[in-house]
Amino acid sequence: MRILHVVETLHVGGLERVVIDLVREQIVRGNHCLVVCLFEKGALVNEIEAQGIPVETCSKQGGLDIAATKRLRGFIREFQANVVHSHNVICNYYAAMALMSNTGVLLVNTRHGIGDMPIKQNWLYGLSLLRTNRAVGVCNATSNMLRRQFPVFSRKIVTVRNGIVLDAYQKRSPKSHQWLTEQLSVPGDTMLVAIVARLNMIKNHSMLFRAFRLVLESVPGARLLVIGDGELRSVLEREVRRMGLKEKIIFLGDRRDVATLLSGVDLFVLSSLKEGYSISLLEACASALPLVATNAGGNSEIVQHNNNGLLVENGDVNSLADSIIAILTSDRKRQEYGSNSRAWVEREGTVRGMCRKYEAIYQGN
Repeated sequence: MRILHVVETLHVGGLERVVIDLVREQIVRGNHCLVVCLFEKGALVNEIEAQGIPVETCSKQGGLDIAATKRLRGFIREFQANVVHSHNVICNYYAAMALMSNTGVLLVNTRHGIGDMPIKQNWLYGLSLLRTNRAVGVCNATSNMLRRQFPVFSRKIVTVRNGIVLDAYQKRSPKSHQWLTEQLSVPGDTMLVAIVARLNMIKNHSMLFRAFRLVLESVPGARLLVIGDGELRSVLEREVRRMGLKEKIIFLGDRRDVATLLSGVDLFVLSSLKEGYSISLLEACASALPLVATNAGGNSEIVQHNNNGLLVENGDVNSLADSIIAILTSDRKRQEYGSNSRAWVEREGTVRGMCRKYEAIYQGN
């Protein structure tokens, strides 16, 4: 099968990681793949091109760019694609336009998030569903959102949950914890809490910081590791300094060794206001970590309350703090929840399982 994936860019992010892992698995399974970036290639392009996977770009400009549509149509024709798999909203209506006169190519779209779209983009996406054969939500929350917004296309909408490459992740261990505390220059018995997320409004780091200040009253030696970067970094760093927590909340920026870092922490937290199907939560599960997350979007499809972690409601700072404290102060909870996290992701969160489900869709099932 010849599969052409359309993404906005290959900058660092959960969507981009899913696409790269999916393409790798599809090639292992005997398919031919091409990745087309609608705007520009991005920071992850070297990783995928180094494996012999070609990447092209349409160099889309602002507004409706007919030239980008023509370039995409040309890539589809030259590659002789059987399937065009677009990712998120803009990519789908450009793919639909490129395929308008080509009914022999299957168009599959994956919606990776739940965030609100501008009215015009939402309208164009709805229009593009006329040409789309399958619209895929990465979790039930995303699929249900699509059905509410576009009920006329309900029969086209299915769910395929994201998956990750489990071999890339080690289970948390005392040895990894010791290594990480040494890297951070903190005492070896420090309880380490981590969040991996872009530093933007949706991830709601401010709520987590307020909760962590309360956590320190019960677990004064704890540290919060903030992994990721984004437009709010300077704002959040100032907030931490105002709270007097500069030594307790450590910004590590974008890291390529997230798997190594996670194997050394004690607890993973995600404080999102909105969320699709979080790759960082899957990574934490693969690292056998206990979880605390807000009950947003697809989080509840990964975090099973009182089984592999705890769910809290958005905005409830006290409950977030109490949940973190409950796990940090209980060896039993950390061990039990972490073990359950790993067992769950082995059953439900692998890239191989995700790939098989997409193959079934490509084949018309």
